[in-house]
Amino acid sequence: MRTYLLWLWFGLVLALQGCMHAAVQPIPTQVKASELKQRYYQAKTIAPDGTVLAFTVYQPHLKVGQTAPLLLHTHGFGLSRMKRPSLSLYGFLLPTGQVAKKAWQNGYWVISYDQRGHGNSQGKIRLADPEKEAQDVISIMNWAEQNLPQLAKNQNGVRAGMIGESYAGGIQYLVSALDPRLQAIVPITTWYDIMNSLAPNGIPKTNWITFLNLIGDWWNWNKFHPELKQAYVDTQQGQLKDSTYNFLKTHQASWFCEHAQAPKADALIIQGFRDVLFPFNEGVKAAQCIQHAQHEVHLIGVQGGHLQPFAQHSPLGNTPFWYIGKSVSCGNKQHYNLQDTIMAWFNQKLKDQTPITLPELCIDHSPVNHLSDLTPSTHYSIAKTWIAATPKQAVFIPIHSATQTTYMTGSPQLTLNIESKSGQIAPTLFISVAVKSARTGKYQILNEQTTPLNPAKKRLYDQVIQGSSQQDGEGQNIELSSVNAKLHKNDTLGLLINSESIYYQKIRQPKIEAEISGQIVLPKLWSEMTTK
Repeated sequence: MRTYLLWLWFGLVLALQGCMHAAVQPIPTQVKASELKQRYYQAKTIAPDGTVLAFTVYQPHLKVGQTAPLLLHTHGFGLSRMKRPSLSLYGFLLPTGQVAKKAWQNGYWVISYDQRGHGNSQGKIRLADPEKEAQDVISIMNWAEQNLPQLAKNQNGVRAGMIGESYAGGIQYLVSALDPRLQAIVPITTWYDIMNSLAPNGIPKTNWITFLNLIGDWWNWNKFHPELKQAYVDTQQGQLKDSTYNFLKTHQASWFCEHAQAPKADALIIQGFRDVLFPFNEGVKAAQCIQHAQHEVHLIGVQGGHLQPFAQHSPLGNTPFWYIGKSVSCGNKQHYNLQDTIMAWFNQKLKDQTPITLPELCIDHSPVNHLSDLTPSTHYSIAKTWIAATPKQAVFIPIHSATQTTYMTGSPQLTLNIESKSGQIAPTLFISVAVKSARTGKYQILNEQTTPLNPAKKRLYDQVIQGSSQQDGEGQNIELSSVNAKLHKNDTLGLLINSESIYYQKIRQPKIEAEISGQIVLPKLWSEMTTK
């Protein structure tokens, strides 16, 4: 607890320190061609709806006649921009800020901006609205073309890339779908489908949502748009209303992909397996969309991501609520430093330098190399099983026993029939893929991931999202959170079913008594022999 409080205090000091220097430096008029010195300054522009947007311009050292591409950097939800290269949270600590600084030092124009409702930018937060937050990025690119000298350009305009994590990742997909000037993006631990991320199968991640409200609305002094406020109130009541979906449905890459408007930029996506807010599934679906649109895409899977405050813990030396690590070891036996790889990606796409050797799919300590390797392919039946789960006693349903060391990476697909006692309210199950150790006899939930399922809420969710409905008694089809696991000989893989989860508000329900049956399709099981 003390460590978390120290981190929060440190972040507060940096944030307040950044607010003390809000002066805007006028853009100098270039009278004649001259060498540009490396420096940074504060600037503002006005969005089409009149909202003032604040940003920091990092000017590279450029010789006369030398051009430089533009790298856009922005921040996670509730935070603010890299206002200075050292005395700021991004400049001092967070990896996306470190990449942005390195790009600046290596001949890139860099703009780090405050999203509307954050930092020194005006406006209300609409949670990545393509008509507001995405248009803000387009306005900043327009400003850059009009005011920055010696920009590298092509037939579309400025050669631009973008980097950011979480909230700053989601906006990249939208801008890329709307503006061809954005050629290369690096979305990190973000969403493809925001509705499914925040309320999987119609059950809101109330604990996470409360935290996001705290850092987004309260921390930014009542900056939520009224529609976003109402959506928050509804989720706290455990509801997913049509109004919430109608407000947020276009605020996600999934909508653009489903409407033949996929992102146009080549993408290097980084997603975390321990991420209980935006699980690895989200990165897979975004990568598949971009690949289908015939753009280059690479997906890197790391062990980190968003970690729920006070429920999950970061490795020593990492930020408490989010981390991605420093490197990955891919299935091609290559070792990659993440920041160097990101920089090489931008150099390839925006400076036409040597292409990176990264495989299509790079999962830390996994044999997979291609997106197709993640496809569920191994079928198992779940025989009728009577379960009686309580908060203190989960139910383990065995599925597969490993006869040798085995690797599994991907998203299991589950079809589940739930039959409750007559007159009993449909139970809410929290389902995890788990391993029972042959050595210790203990259960381990893989990557700390849990997927909720309530038959009634799932039917309502399908009706709201898809316009379809299921009849009572039909099997419920759900995608479980992605896992990346290594099974030792004689370990047993199975489903662990709980009546509550630390990631959701406690649900008042009696002892769960129900009969379940169905089928599960697991990703390919890789033996050590097949990985050599």
